[in-house]
Amino acid sequence: MSSASDAALLALSALCALAYIVVAARRIAGPVRWIKLGPALLAAVGAADRPLLAAGFVAWAVGDAFLLDKGRWFLAGLGAFLVGHVLVIVDLVGRLPPSPLGGGVGLVLAAGMLVALAPGLRGVLRAAVPVYALALAALLAATSALGPLGLVGGASFLLSDALIGWQRFRSPIPHGDTWVLTTYYLAVLSISAAAS
Repeated sequence: MSSASDAALLALSALCALAYIVVAARRIAGPVRWIKLGPALLAAVGAADRPLLAAGFVAWAVGDAFLLDKGRWFLAGLGAFLVGHVLVIVDLVGRLPPSPLGGGVGLVLAAGMLVALAPGLRGVLRAAVPVYALALAALLAATSALGPLGLVGGASFLLSDALIGWQRFRSPIPHGDTWVLTTYYLAVLSISAAAS
């Protein structure tokens, strides 16, 4: 794709992200909620020449779809995002060695997230969340190799998921959903731009 096409996709992704943040903040129901998937799907289109990366973005969109219903499909959403992380990591590591500094920072942040969330984890989540946290640390290591924009993307993903975990397993955060969406969309847009 040309840089003009990449820029147009990125701008459209940003518009979808902003539109969904407004939809979520106003608690608008109905089909318009499916716009939530737009940024990840548009990132997949932009990465069409890199099948693993594109598949990772699609898996993130599938995770978004599962999380439209916050409670019922949470584990399925977690699984879809985990698959997306692995696909993106494999694509990026196949091109650039991961950043040791990004990996170290990721491990520290993931460990902090686990310590904070541990009291609220029950059942299968006691095993699933640590595996997921390690994947987030590896994602940060892989995206950091792309430079500052990649670092922002990986760190934003970790922060977004930490906010989701805190709200789900500890306590609500004022305007928490808006913070989750803002950091998640920043992650998708940054990783997409850094990888292009």
